[in-house]
Amino acid sequence: MPTYSHSRLETYQNCPMQYKLQYIDKVEVEERESVEAFLGSKVHETLEKLYRDVRMMKVPTLEEVISNFDALWDEDWHDGIKIVKKDYKAENYKEVGHRCIKDYYEQHHPFDESRTISLENLIFFPLDEEKDYWLRGVIDRLAVAKDGTYEIHDYKTSSRLPSQNKVDKDRQLALYQIAVAGMWPDVKDIELVWHYVAFGKEMRSRRTPEDLEDLKRDVMDLIGRIEKDTEFRPKETALCDWCAYPEHCPAKKHSISTESLPPNEYLKEPGVKLVSRYADLDKQKREVESEIARVKEALIHYAKKNNVQAVKGSGHRVIVRFYRGLSFPGKDDPARPELEDLVKELGLWEKVAVLSPVSLAKLVEGGALDPAIAERIGRMGKEEERPWVKLSKFGRRGEGF
Repeated sequence: MPTYSHSRLETYQNCPMQYKLQYIDKVEVEERESVEAFLGSKVHETLEKLYRDVRMMKVPTLEEVISNFDALWDEDWHDGIKIVKKDYKAENYKEVGHRCIKDYYEQHHPFDESRTISLENLIFFPLDEEKDYWLRGVIDRLAVAKDGTYEIHDYKTSSRLPSQNKVDKDRQLALYQIAVAGMWPDVKDIELVWHYVAFGKEMRSRRTPEDLEDLKRDVMDLIGRIEKDTEFRPKETALCDWCAYPEHCPAKKHSISTESLPPNEYLKEPGVKLVSRYADLDKQKREVESEIARVKEALIHYAKKNNVQAVKGSGHRVIVRFYRGLSFPGKDDPARPELEDLVKELGLWEKVAVLSPVSLAKLVEGGALDPAIAERIGRMGKEEERPWVKLSKFGRRGEGF
């Protein structure tokens, strides 16, 4: 079994197909680092250098730290960096980096709140006693506070600030806590600390032993699902814009292969032609179905008004019958939630195709249910007249019914 990481697990949860392309097929692609990832790496490297200086009893000035960030940015910038948000340029992101570092520096200077143990520490650790499940990760900064609490610090340049509830459920640093506790069994207190530097905001969380045991089980279950997956279906979300594998993705590669075609060639491309034809037919189908529904309703009204069960046309006839049966609350009926709860309680949910009122009525009326269950369900319905309409060709001698 391979060694997993938080980012590897997150990749699978975001898109199983991307996981397959990246970790199983190991598809090689042209470097397409996003500007967001580049910004994050430069902020991390800058803060790493800052704390290395502090460990050596040297506290650099803010100007020196900003200068170091600029040097890292300029040296490592390359044309392969992808800017998805077209309203912004590289300089905008660089300025965001300046603000992140300035805010962090001013909030934590002179950087003596805790003593740094390690920086950018690569860790490997088992999740279970049998050591069948191994994880890896990198702790941005591990430190000890003045009261002896170990702190696992992580720097985030994300443009979204999570809620405290989401932070309290975060998997990444909680996994690192398991690793730290394994490395130093005498450690009593561990606190998880996130620095959302784009907001100048620090967020903290603590996990109980019970929380960590639940996390271990959840992660091992997730790994089990990954190992058993044979389909790895693509999952289309807003994250697709940052994916490095669109040319290899079943959900995206046709769009990618056709987007650069001239208009005259694009319209002749077989796939494009098929989709356009399908869309036209689907539109016609919906228009026809709407007209059929209107005519059917008119036929029912005609049959009732004239007290007939068969209406003859030119070459065809329509049979219209009425019968009484149970009718259950539809989706917009206020009584619907109560009915759904009862159906789930009685274990009938799967049998009625996510609560199809027609399927439910057939179950009750067809005698397929235990009488006591049928009686409970039946109380939620009401008897009403339902039409049955059938179109048939009109033969020379007519048809009985």
